[in-house]
Amino acid sequence: KEKDCLMYIPHVVKNDPTEIVFFEKYKDKEAFKAHGSSAYFKEAAQKFEDLLEGKIQVKFLEEV
Repeated sequence: KEKDCLMYIPHVVKNDPTEIVFFEKYKDKEAFKAHGSSAYFKEAAQKFEDLLEGKIQVKFLEEV
């Protein structure tokens, strides 16, 4: 329900249920930056750090 977030779909990797991928699509770069700097994202990211083995990885994809 975030403004300018066009898509947010969590996935579990089929052969590795411990790996979770969040597919997110934003209106533009500014919307993505606003998401990353929001208080609720920072709070959630801090909670995830306690649950994850490694760091959160962000990959930027180009739509074809």
